Amino acid sequence: MAKKWISALVCAGLVFVAGQPARAGDSAADGGGYAHAGVAPGLRASATAATAAAPSGYTIKGIDVSSHDHTLGAIDWPAQAAGGVSFAYVKATEGTYYVNPYFDGDNRDAKAAGILVGAYHYARPDKKDPVNEANYFIDHAQWVKDSQTLVPFLDLEWPYGSLNLPACWGLSTAELTGYIRSFANQVQARIGRKLMIYTNTNWWNPCTGNSTAFGDLPLDIAGYTASLPPLPSGWSSTAVWQYAAGNNSQQGNYDKDVFSGDYPALTRLAGGAPASQPPLGLRAWANGKYVTAESGGRNPLIARATELGLWEEYDLVNAGAGFVALRSRSNGKYVTADGGGSKALIANRSTIGLWEEFTLVDNSDGSVSLRAHVNGRYVTADGGGSKALIANRTAIGAWEKFDRYAVPRMVTLKSVGVGNYVTAERAGTAPLIARAAQAGLWEQYDLVDAGHGYVALRSHANNRYVTAESAGTKPLIANRTAVGPWEQFAPVDNPDGTVSLMARVNEKYVTALSGAQLIASGTAVADAQEFQLGS
Repeated sequence: MAKKWISALVCAGLVFVAGQPARAGDSAADGGGYAHAGVAPGLRASATAATAAAPSGYTIKGIDVSSHDHTLGAIDWPAQAAGGVSFAYVKATEGTYYVNPYFDGDNRDAKAAGILVGAYHYARPDKKDPVNEANYFIDHAQWVKDSQTLVPFLDLEWPYGSLNLPACWGLSTAELTGYIRSFANQVQARIGRKLMIYTNTNWWNPCTGNSTAFGDLPLDIAGYTASLPPLPSGWSSTAVWQYAAGNNSQQGNYDKDVFSGDYPALTRLAGGAPASQPPLGLRAWANGKYVTAESGGRNPLIARATELGLWEEYDLVNAGAGFVALRSRSNGKYVTADGGGSKALIANRSTIGLWEEFTLVDNSDGSVSLRAHVNGRYVTADGGGSKALIANRTAIGAWEKFDRYAVPRMVTLKSVGVGNYVTAERAGTAPLIARAAQAGLWEQYDLVDAGHGYVALRSHANNRYVTAESAGTKPLIANRTAVGPWEQFAPVDNPDGTVSLMARVNEKYVTALSGAQLIASGTAVADAQEFQLGS
């Protein structure tokens, strides 16, 4: 994109500080893509910014592109992936009048190269039509509930020059925040996920009146500085940082981003299941065997495994509208009722469509059944489990029932506020505390599905469950042999990829402070209540 750097420009009463970017629009009426009203033609991103290395401490790299980035030819997505790019945002739309003609191809080809991709929309608040604008965006954004599609973002910044509009689009702070909220709410209503906000602090704070009302949305901060710039009002962390501009006169030189977290955390910004939820296994009532995606998912599903392993593990993904999808851990592909339900179930789809959607039925005897969306038939372990699973039954009998087993996942918890791992000291006889510099046996826990959206933590130090002792009034300690309300926690996936744990017993967040034992005492999420989930 054509990015402009402003050294000390006062425009419409706002001061723009050197190193703070503004994204150019790229509609047909752009008139050259100047950064915002009042910027003289000919200003270009500095070569230093365009070639800047990723900031220290950030390992997950990304780019964002628009039609401007096709000036010298197509984007070589396999080369970007080979160069370490893990994610990309591609401009999809602007207002209710422009669709990027390269979006479909970039979205498809980037995903084919193994890159996670999200769509973005250049906002036109001056049109005062946020709901229709949000619908226009989602209609063209190709949002799918899969593991490669990132949540979309709304680009909020200065108008580009040819629009000849004031810096805040001619709106009051109340009008502008109203536009943002209506747009965000409509996107969430359409896709079931919160969108991300892309902005710059020097635009956001004056134009929204320092609004703190949007801190629940993930943030993509734009700031071409050596270290993370000050964040806009309302945010204490950012998911993505656009740290340097590209230069569309140089092939392959695109706007540069980093993600604030590790790769599993990045995947939690995608449409699939949150990484904090353990996978599940299905044991068929027909023969007491586990459903397996044999040969790494190349063969149809069949109930003949005697124990749970990778081929028998599935992520339960919310597909929206009351449906779920099953993603096999054997190959990362979704289970499909192949042939519109006429063929055996097999895990070979990369996205969720009608054939990959199921209704999870909770039976009165504690078992579960799966009804395929495509034909309304129940999945059966045919032939008493001797044949592959197929969705062809009109009623639930023994062959259509499965026990749902959550597969424990080994994790570590690293406190964001303290910077150390949570350890069950003295082999679990001491309360939990965040002061281990490295993760060993005492810092490892099994994440166990406790049902109804709760998990339990079983310490590897002593094989005991972590409890919010005395109904949450005392520090956490791993000393329980069974899971009850005191041992259950609700995992909360934060916008920056971290996880917080809310104790069921008192509905307070587990808090880690330097030198202090962990306790469920937090009433809100800040650094002290955030943990990086490792494995």
